[in-house]
Amino acid sequence: MMDPNSFQHYATRLLAIGNSVSALGAFLMLTQGIPRKKVNHLILISSIACLVTLILFLLVGTRILDFFGISVGAFQITGGLILGRIGLGMLDSKSDSTSDQNDNDVKNQKQDLSDTEFYSAAVVPLAIPLTVGGATLSAVVLFADTAARTGTFFDLLAAIIVLVVVNYLIFRFSSKIMTLLGSMGMEIFIKVMGLFMLSIGIQFLAQGIGYFYLKYRDVSVAVLGW
Repeated sequence: MMDPNSFQHYATRLLAIGNSVSALGAFLMLTQGIPRKKVNHLILISSIACLVTLILFLLVGTRILDFFGISVGAFQITGGLILGRIGLGMLDSKSDSTSDQNDNDVKNQKQDLSDTEFYSAAVVPLAIPLTVGGATLSAVVLFADTAARTGTFFDLLAAIIVLVVVNYLIFRFSSKIMTLLGSMGMEIFIKVMGLFMLSIGIQFLAQGIGYFYLKYRDVSVAVLGW
């Protein structure tokens, strides 16, 4: 049985939540007609932006919660709802309509872009939110709290690096992946990832509810003197 606080545990869950396969259509639309050397530079900038963002949330995510007075349990419930909603959306999605939506959004971003604007697009929308969205950031914050309590910070950091490297490779070989999967393969993959994401969301939700149950049970016991 896999250790729930191990590198493998963090890596598999982050890859299920934060893989960028579903963003391939938008990425190919953004880079259509662009020289390969420039596209590779775009991918590198996007990957660095993803890594910096994820590490930032790893380091200060729980402090942000403390600053706003948000308990980990409340954030677990919120993160679970976000993951669950996205997972359900992926299960119900149609690859063509999803691809068309992303293509149209990115096409609007791409019109008349200068070099500066083009590389800015590597951060928004390619890195955030197409690659690193709210679900991934929520998961990192929750995992960061677990890692702080269990002494597995470097396991989580390594898992984040693996996620960024995998997404870099996905974008680097995007044309081959799209050809290999095809529309049917892409739809199947998205639905499988949606199932995993929904399951992780339910687990976060259950952990959040359990947090409040234990908290208020202990308060009740203290008040009643049981």
